[in-house]
Amino acid sequence: MGMLAACAPPTQHYVRVETSLAQARFADADHLVEEHARHYGRKNQVLYALDRAMTLHYAGRYEESNRFLERAELLIDDLFTKSVTAEARAMFSNDLTLPYEGEDFETVLINVVSALNYALLGEWDDALVEARKVDHKLNVINDRYAKKNVYREDAFARYLSGILYEGRGELNDAFIAYRNAYDTYRVYLEQYGTPIPPTLPADLLRVTEALDLTDEHAHYRELFPAATWIRQRDFRTQAELIIVSYDGLAPVKVNEFVDAPIPDGSGGVYILRVAFPKFVPRPTGLSGADVRVVGEAGVAGSQSTFLQRTFLVEDITAIAQKDLADRIGRISAKAIARAAAKYAATRAAEHGVNQSKGDGSGAIVGLLGNLYGLASEQADTRSWRTLPGAIRMARILVPPGRYTVEIVPDGAPGATTTRDVTLAAGRKLFIAERAVGTVSAY
Repeated sequence: MGMLAACAPPTQHYVRVETSLAQARFADADHLVEEHARHYGRKNQVLYALDRAMTLHYAGRYEESNRFLERAELLIDDLFTKSVTAEARAMFSNDLTLPYEGEDFETVLINVVSALNYALLGEWDDALVEARKVDHKLNVINDRYAKKNVYREDAFARYLSGILYEGRGELNDAFIAYRNAYDTYRVYLEQYGTPIPPTLPADLLRVTEALDLTDEHAHYRELFPAATWIRQRDFRTQAELIIVSYDGLAPVKVNEFVDAPIPDGSGGVYILRVAFPKFVPRPTGLSGADVRVVGEAGVAGSQSTFLQRTFLVEDITAIAQKDLADRIGRISAKAIARAAAKYAATRAAEHGVNQSKGDGSGAIVGLLGNLYGLASEQADTRSWRTLPGAIRMARILVPPGRYTVEIVPDGAPGATTTRDVTLAAGRKLFIAERAVGTVSAY
């Protein structure tokens, strides 16, 4: 039992961490994660690196966040060649005895968050490197399985790549990224209910026009008859604010048990228990943010006010739930095999004691084995729970000049962000709004 307790995921500090995040005390949240480093234990070092990376991201310490993301990625790569011994041991207890390697979507989001960190630092080359890694990583993940996952592309990573390529004037690559983003968002709409970003049609029309891709341009005009766009040469005379905001926190996993009583062969009953993980969403009062950009009075070209509401670009909660549901068959097969192995081991031990003692004391061994099987059966409920539940974005084109940017998230009183910026023609500036709102405790 001691071993089982030692393998349990670290959860005792999350209530305080998530309370700090909900109150926008991001430095406190990061300090709490750091303070509890030893509670994660050797098998949860990936989780520790992921949590530190995310709390540092919320705290605006993007370079440090990237160092922890890189560390998590290296640890996951090492664990990919996991030992047969560890897997065999897990067959007689549960997957919590194995080092946590991250869900598939979590390993991809490592590069998405890292790309955001670099974009917020203005280091676009590195941001693009991270965005490109997403494609390679998804190919590697999907090659592991005979059946392709539902989550085999990341629309937000594609869209972010398009914005970055276009900002560098690489329009061919921008078009490919925007086109792939559009194709993937169509899948997102079907699988996760995530609509196509309202700015994407204008991106496709603007770039195809600039590249003289006549057929493609006509195709997108037919698809988006109501869309308006400005020509690329005019687009470059403007500056662009790109606001990234978050809603809530990612879902958490809980256990779901299925108990099946079966005859134990000696007149008694053996309770065969199988545990499955299930993601539970954590809804918040947040549903987006209003962005208000006000030009500085007296400065030519910027005496205007621009308003936009953030729109959904990545529903992490929906992806987590769908990804887990998509592979529940593989999890079930392993869980059932584990339960059967425990049953077989218990019966063998019971039979061995009966043979050696001859006094029927094997029944006690059988009972203890069943109790161990019940107590040890736990699903792997670890997850990157400091991730946001959803990512939203706003893109506002403004004339060059000085501005005050005000971001007012819904359902997060006092979380308004105000920032003064100076923007030059052709420049794009990323700003993060990190309010996560009130979240349910688990």
